[in-house]
Amino acid sequence: MARDNSNLINDVSAPPPELRPLAATFRSLRHRDFAFFWTGNFLSNIGTWMQNLALGWLVLEITNSPFLLGLNGFLGSAPSLLFSLLGGAIADRLNRRKLMIYTQTSMMVLALILAILTSFRIVTIGEILVISFLSGLASALNNPAYQALVPDLVGRDDLMNAVALNSAQFNMSRAIGPMLAGLTLGWVGAAGCFYLNSISFLALIIALLVIRVPPHPVHEGPSVWHAILDGLRYVSRQRALIVLLSVPAILSLLALPFIVLMPVFARDLLKVGASGLGYLMAGAGLGAVISALTLAAQANIQRRGNFIVGCAAVFSLALILLSQARSFAWAFFLLVVLGATMVGALALTNSTLQVASPPELRGRIMSMYNLAVLGLAPVGSLQAGAVAEAFGVRFALALGGAICLAYFLILLLLLPRLRRGAPLRKPESEIRD
Repeated sequence: MARDNSNLINDVSAPPPELRPLAATFRSLRHRDFAFFWTGNFLSNIGTWMQNLALGWLVLEITNSPFLLGLNGFLGSAPSLLFSLLGGAIADRLNRRKLMIYTQTSMMVLALILAILTSFRIVTIGEILVISFLSGLASALNNPAYQALVPDLVGRDDLMNAVALNSAQFNMSRAIGPMLAGLTLGWVGAAGCFYLNSISFLALIIALLVIRVPPHPVHEGPSVWHAILDGLRYVSRQRALIVLLSVPAILSLLALPFIVLMPVFARDLLKVGASGLGYLMAGAGLGAVISALTLAAQANIQRRGNFIVGCAAVFSLALILLSQARSFAWAFFLLVVLGATMVGALALTNSTLQVASPPELRGRIMSMYNLAVLGLAPVGSLQAGAVAEAFGVRFALALGGAICLAYFLILLLLLPRLRRGAPLRKPESEIRD
C-alpha cells in the first residue's frame, strides 16, 4: 500500500525507549537473532576492511598507479551500479536468509583464491581486478537482502536503533580492520589479510544458519523486471524519498572516493607507510563509531532533514581541509570528523528509508539506497583515480569536497521550501507484487 512520505525530510517519530540511557542504546540486541546477526556481521566486516586496505596497498605496490587503484575500486563496486535494483527485487521475492548464505559463501571462496595467489606470488593486476568484480557482484546481490532482513529480526519499534547499531558495528570494524591490516601487512604481508578475511566470513554464515527468521511471504509478480519498475514508480512519486536518496548519491560520486585514494595519500604525501595508513583509516572508523552510538541512543531526532544535510556539508568541508593536510595528527583528526559526519548522514538516511518503506517494497527501496551508496561508488572511484592521476591526489580530494559542499549548502536553503510545499502525490494505484 502506498503511503505519504511528505514529512520524511523533517522528521520520522520513533517510540521512546523504555530503558535509559545505556540499555536504550543497545536495546535491539535484546533480540536473540539480531544479536547473532549483528555479531556475525561485525566479525565478517573486520575481515572485509582488512582485505580492502591490503588490496589497495597491493595494487599500489604492483602498479604504482593511482588510476589503477581507482579502477580496482570501480570494478569492485560496478556490480552494485548494474545489479542493485535486481538484487532488491530478488530480496523481495526469495528467502533472504538463504540468499545471504549463498552470497557470503561466494565471497569467502573468492577471498581464499586471492590469498592463495598472493601467497605464491603469482597474483597479477588482471586477476585482482577480476576477483574484485566478482566479489562486488556477490555483494550487490547480498546487500538488499541484508538491509531488508533487519526489520524481520527486530520489529518496527526497535528498527531505528538496530540500523544505528548496524552502522556502529560496520564502523567499529572500519576502525579495527585497518589497524589489524596495517600490523598484518608488516608481519606476514597482504596474503595474511586475505586469509583472515576468508575465515571471517564463517562468522556470518554460521549466524545465518542458526537465526530464526519469520516466514517471508513470496510475492509472485509478473516478472522481476516489472517488480523493479513498480519500485521505481513508487519512489518517483515521493519527493522526500528523492531528496533523501540524493544525499548518499552525491557523496558517493564525489566525496566517498577519498577512501580509495588514501593509500597514495598516506604513502606519498604523509609518508607514513602501511601501518600509518591503517591508523588513519582507524581514525575514520573511530569517528564513525562515536557517531553511530550517539544516534543509537537517541529516541528521535527533530528536523532530521537539516541534520542529514548538515552532516553531509560538514563532511564536505572536512574533505577539503584533509586535501591540504601536511601532518599525520591533523589528518587523523579530520578523518575522525569525516567518519562521524559520514555516519550522521548515511545511517540516518538509511533508518528513515527503512521506517518509511512498505514491507512489500522494502527490498527494492533499500536497493535504491544501496545503488546510491555503493552503485555510484565505482563511478566516483574511477573519476577520483583519473583526476588524481592527472592533477594529483590533493586536487582530486579538494574538487570533490568543493562540489559536494556547494550542493548541500543549496539543499539546506531549499529544505524549508520543500517542507512548505504541497503534499506528495500518492501513486495512482496500489503497488502489488
